[in-house]
Amino acid sequence: MKIQFNIHYKTQWGQSMYLLIYKSAEQPENSSSEGIIMQCNEKSEWNTEISLDSAGSICYQYAILNPDKSFDYEYGGIRKVELTPSKETVLIYDNWRASYGDSPFITAAFSDCFFNRTKSNDETHTTEGSLILRLNCPQMEPDRHFAIVGNQEVLGNWDVTHKVRLNESQFPIWSISLDVEKISFPLEYKYLIVDTKTDEVLAWGGGPNRILQQAEKQSLTVVNDEHFIRTIPSWRGAGVAIPVFSLRSEKSFGIGEFNDLKKMVDWAKKTGQRIIQTLPINDTILYHTNYDSYPYNAVSVYALHPIYLNLDSLGKLKTKKQKDYFLAKKQELNAQTFSDYQHVMNTKWEFFKIIYPQESPAVFASEDYKTFFEANKEWLVPYAAFSYLRDLYGTPEFGKWPDHNIYNSTEIETLSAPDQAHYNDIAIFYFLQYHLHKQLVEVHDYARANGIAIKGDIPIGVSPRSVDAWVDPYLFDTDLQAGAPPDDFSATGQNWGFPTYNWELMEENGYEWWKKRFQKLAEYFDAYRIDHILGFFRIWGIPVDAVWGLTGSFQPALPFSYQELESKGVWVDEDRFLKPYLKEHVLYATFGKYTDDVIREYLLPDGWQNYKFKPEFDTQKKIEKHFATLGYNFGNKEVLIRDGLYMLHCEVLFVRDSHQPNKIHPRISMHNSATFRDLPENTRRLLDKIYVDYFYHRHTEFWKQQALKKLPALISATNMLVCGEDLGMVPDSVPDVMNNLEILSLEIQRMPKKPNTEFAMPSDAPYRSVCTTSTHDMNPIRAWWEEDPVLTQRFYNRALGMQGPAPATCENWIAERIIEQHLESNAMLIILPWQDWMALDSTLCLEHPFAERINVPSNPRNFWCYRMHMTLEQLLKESKFNSKIKEMIEKSGR
Repeated sequence: MKIQFNIHYKTQWGQSMYLLIYKSAEQPENSSSEGIIMQCNEKSEWNTEISLDSAGSICYQYAILNPDKSFDYEYGGIRKVELTPSKETVLIYDNWRASYGDSPFITAAFSDCFFNRTKSNDETHTTEGSLILRLNCPQMEPDRHFAIVGNQEVLGNWDVTHKVRLNESQFPIWSISLDVEKISFPLEYKYLIVDTKTDEVLAWGGGPNRILQQAEKQSLTVVNDEHFIRTIPSWRGAGVAIPVFSLRSEKSFGIGEFNDLKKMVDWAKKTGQRIIQTLPINDTILYHTNYDSYPYNAVSVYALHPIYLNLDSLGKLKTKKQKDYFLAKKQELNAQTFSDYQHVMNTKWEFFKIIYPQESPAVFASEDYKTFFEANKEWLVPYAAFSYLRDLYGTPEFGKWPDHNIYNSTEIETLSAPDQAHYNDIAIFYFLQYHLHKQLVEVHDYARANGIAIKGDIPIGVSPRSVDAWVDPYLFDTDLQAGAPPDDFSATGQNWGFPTYNWELMEENGYEWWKKRFQKLAEYFDAYRIDHILGFFRIWGIPVDAVWGLTGSFQPALPFSYQELESKGVWVDEDRFLKPYLKEHVLYATFGKYTDDVIREYLLPDGWQNYKFKPEFDTQKKIEKHFATLGYNFGNKEVLIRDGLYMLHCEVLFVRDSHQPNKIHPRISMHNSATFRDLPENTRRLLDKIYVDYFYHRHTEFWKQQALKKLPALISATNMLVCGEDLGMVPDSVPDVMNNLEILSLEIQRMPKKPNTEFAMPSDAPYRSVCTTSTHDMNPIRAWWEEDPVLTQRFYNRALGMQGPAPATCENWIAERIIEQHLESNAMLIILPWQDWMALDSTLCLEHPFAERINVPSNPRNFWCYRMHMTLEQLLKESKFNSKIKEMIEKSGR
């Protein structure tokens, strides 16, 4: 059998086209290929021919070879065409697959949830005839289908009452097989979108008619059409965001559990919503205290948090005393208005220690557990060993352990052997992770069966005291702490305390660590949010001895050498530019009446009216440690002095690069410092010019290339829908990269991306975006409304278009108008915090708006404890309220 490939493509000078033949239709990086250079004629028509021994399927892809020997691959992965033995020659006519915004529709969120189609057994028009027309189009709702009409009798002669339905058995490929002998060429045709229930034509494909000039009777001709131009609105959906720990049901145990997500799925379905967004659900146990409630401080990027286990599903207690004890605890904890993390975790561990010896023998003997263990042991054994050693030595700081402080796989394998006396202290973590996996997979299957997608969250960082940092320390840069520069969330920047990444080393093995992490998440979710996607362009690296983020620098970056700064007219005086500027007038402006006390206790004279820090206070971390010892003596005065000392450490103009000591970075927010204000005007102008160039122009292309090395490899590792949290100090290259990779952006009305704009309008949100009223880092709309009456008044008049004074509180109708604005947006997804949905009804929402906030980013010790004030069972019974939400969603066309 001979197969001739034909494709029209206009190349640039020096480019050539290759046909890549694959052995399977897997992702290209997982499938071996053979490359064949193609020939081109004067009409930019490329072709080549291959021979096959027998009929079957052919898997292939086109690629452009550039003059620099790099390849540009067409969008959409590997093509697959089924071949029948009826013809000896097959002519394939292709169109180059470009990215037209379709990539979200081939993800699991659509294929397995929103657009999940009943598999058709209709094989009409797929095997007969010698002409096959195929349309690649994944954006098609399950209650609709494609049909075709054309200028031939077999295609209805343009009469839509005689349109022909396309076969969808290979969705998202739609096809029809025609007899060439019944066609008078040229063949003209159009694809139609049809309502399956009513057979009504909803839309004709846009653009000119598609034309096929000729097809040979002796050969099988396959025409692969691309880029259907949709002339009706694209699909849009709505959803809800809520952390798992915030869920409340009659069956949970003082905190939200995985099983509670089923009730949330029921509520989403009842109200017409399509997606549920969560916060990270990985294990964060470090100290067994409320500090561990921080969901972005993962102790393992694979392990799930045991706090989310439903106890009844693990096994039944044997004694009445045990049953009564845990029932009383359940009632006590369920009565709490908040998720009492530490109390719940301690109580559940009591249960785990009772149920484990009772149930583990049968579990460990089961084939299902054995399959789970074999599939996950690469991370599961180190995680369990780490957890055991953490509890044995009373600290997650593995560098302080007397044994196993440096990970050795052979030693850990021996430590974890079943014949060890402490084996059950390790194996209990296998037991818990197995049940967590089972419960979450069950929830995932339930959600999919109901057409609801669950969206996970991938934190940008991991804890420096995590099993990941213990096992693979070379993948992390522990000389820096990851964070964020100053933004609307924090004027002093955010210090997350995570190590930054050794991206150069990760690149050497194709970012395998990240891919495995994404692939594990795909077992439980259909979509995910990349937390702080800016970190894949550059991360804000903060010195390890700093508390605030002001003395950080971007990594990677292009710092200045002294010679380059001199060429710009700036001669660097290290004492003036790089050391804290502690002039006497600066001290009095900072500390006021406490200045003399501060000088006496924390500083030393260093020249005329100048000071330096005493050695015991010469870093922010030393100051933090000192004030942490004050205990009950810590009041407003101490806060003012501590924060003032932190600020003095930031009184610099430049910060030294952590890896290149002879190079320096301008300090972020330099203009707000006393050291800048005291410079001569000419020097200020020069530094301002350097500052603007550094932060807004110098790195644009550099950071774009950094992201393009990482993100394509990572997002192609799974078929989940990808959303990026692109907030903060966003480089100019970020929107371009996200748009090219078709990653959904995050749009928030209170955090506009347009310069000199106070409020973003949801109507301006791009289609490929998630638009929302609030995030977990912000006050929900009712509390925000009361934060700043002057700001609220401007929002009321400008964003809502209302006249007169704004109400003092966010009344129901105001919340409804805000939500309507979002639902009417063109954004693909509107995902609102549950608290903001509840703002629609004053009889149902929480009495105190400020109690609804989940996190305060400027507070590193924030206790993540927000919990629904009503059970999901009660919520499901609120028919009037639920109908209102459904009507609003349906009215908006979502």
